[in-house]
Amino acid sequence: MTRSRAPLPPLPTDPFECLCQGCERPWEVATDPFEVARDTYYVGNNWVGAYLLASDDGLALIDTTMQPQVYLVLENIRKLGFDPLDIRKILISHMHYDHTGGVRALVEHTGAELLMSREDWDFMNRNPDQIFTEGYPFGSFTPDGFFDDDRPVQLGRRSIRTVLSPGHTPGTTSFFFEAEGADGRPALCGMHGGVGLNTMTDEALAVSGQPRSIRDDFLRSLLSLREIPVDITLGSHPKQVGMMEKVGLISPGHNPFQDPALWHQLIDGRIAQVRALMEDAA
Repeated sequence: MTRSRAPLPPLPTDPFECLCQGCERPWEVATDPFEVARDTYYVGNNWVGAYLLASDDGLALIDTTMQPQVYLVLENIRKLGFDPLDIRKILISHMHYDHTGGVRALVEHTGAELLMSREDWDFMNRNPDQIFTEGYPFGSFTPDGFFDDDRPVQLGRRSIRTVLSPGHTPGTTSFFFEAEGADGRPALCGMHGGVGLNTMTDEALAVSGQPRSIRDDFLRSLLSLREIPVDITLGSHPKQVGMMEKVGLISPGHNPFQDPALWHQLIDGRIAQVRALMEDAA
């Protein structure tokens, strides 16, 4: 029997709406950490994601949430029994404040190597207003290196493939890595670095100075990413793929996040949305 699937919820259309979610009252978005696959954990909050990958050579952290929420990330890592000082690498999906706001504090605390895309590093230096800090605390930082899609990020035996996925920002990056699935076999985890179309409207592009062709770049990237056989879809914001609703379904031998159809559902939804945006703007 084929089970019907509810449509994924849309992302906010206001690029500044993210700043209302847990910045002034971070404790209101706090959530306990949980395992999404073997040695792979959600350590963000119930609005914006951060992922901890454990390896035989320390920890890697994907995204940092916002500066006022950093203590929640640190506490979640400790709740899992890990020491934040064992974080060796921090990987950034894109330059917006809700993903980079905690970078300065976490790098200074852990001494971790910081990696991001060169495209977003250049863009954020040319257009610092596009980080969308809106007056919230933001410590400047300098990456230690840039992603190379031809060379996965390596941490011990764990390998993280990066794929430049322009659209939401010029340097949005998606991540793919293997982890043990519920059946004990390798499962491919995938996180699109930023699926929001809020930065690709004519109004937003007029402010950022990006060309309308960024929408074409986004569409091409989505069509390519769709072909990757992802088993476990991770949301840069958990609401994108209904992650929080599945936490209570975790049980021995059952991983509710392991659903190969979900990746296509997420990507196909954004393909339809960007095509509609392009048609409306034509």
